[in-house]
Amino acid sequence: MNFISPLLEVLQVTAPIFIVIGTGYLIKKIKLINDDGVTLLTRFAYNIGLPALLLLNITEYKIGEILNVDIIKVIYSAYGLYFVILMALSFLLKRSKKTRGAFFVSSFRVNMAFVGLPIVWTAFGGLALVKASLVIAFLVPVNIIVTIIVFKVFNNGEEKFDLKKLARSIVTDPVIVAVILGIILSYLGVGLPGFMHSSLNIISGMTVAIALISIGASFKFNYLKNDMKLASYISFNKLIFMPLIVYFLATNVFRIEIFDRNVIVALFATPLAVAAYIMARELRSNYSLVASALILTTLISVLTISGWLLVLRYF
Repeated sequence: MNFISPLLEVLQVTAPIFIVIGTGYLIKKIKLINDDGVTLLTRFAYNIGLPALLLLNITEYKIGEILNVDIIKVIYSAYGLYFVILMALSFLLKRSKKTRGAFFVSSFRVNMAFVGLPIVWTAFGGLALVKASLVIAFLVPVNIIVTIIVFKVFNNGEEKFDLKKLARSIVTDPVIVAVILGIILSYLGVGLPGFMHSSLNIISGMTVAIALISIGASFKFNYLKNDMKLASYISFNKLIFMPLIVYFLATNVFRIEIFDRNVIVALFATPLAVAAYIMARELRSNYSLVASALILTTLISVLTISGWLLVLRYF
């Protein structure tokens, strides 16, 4: 079997994405941008760019092409099984409670928005981007809720659980709002006005680059010195074990369409999300470990994502 040609095709998908991430790091390194600028880029990408990109693409498809209940079954089943395993591992871990909480969150929070969307879009096309956006919309509330609960449990109750603030953050999340609006318009068969379509097209055109640059610019390699052994375990859990569970459930249990399976496995194979680091700092968890895992998972994912794309091509 000739793997050279497929490997080159996979690298054409992954290499540009990680080159742009590396460019972001260099831009920050030579001080073309500071920490405030990185924060601004991240906020623009998530609050404006990604919603524009998703709304634009969702409205270009019929509702029947987008929704697939089997996808929802797979992602929630995978999360449930993985959470049980992670909770057991976290309690068995002989570290401080805050470190165990950081381990748990770092092992499941994936960067589907900033890394996953560009990967599936490039690898599988526009329909994959739309299906991926629905996966993200269904998982964002779970991610936020579980992250806060885990940090609260492992932080000895230092942080108060603000239910109103939590609900507001979910209801007003720009990605969720854009996906819901897109689904409604798609269901009604209503297209975007020409001027709106053109405006969103301009904004979405720069979204992927800004999102990837913001990831690289947020790297602080001095954090890699913090608990490399545990960060390595997190990397294995996130980049190998977690997508393996999704692959197994999608292929052998729910037997969903190969296209849909490939999309969700690729999403779950992405590295740790920057948002996990931000929440770890805000909730006073072991943010140094989260930062270390963020960098290490991103670096290793250059290889593992390419590997998963090859696996999905042949199996």
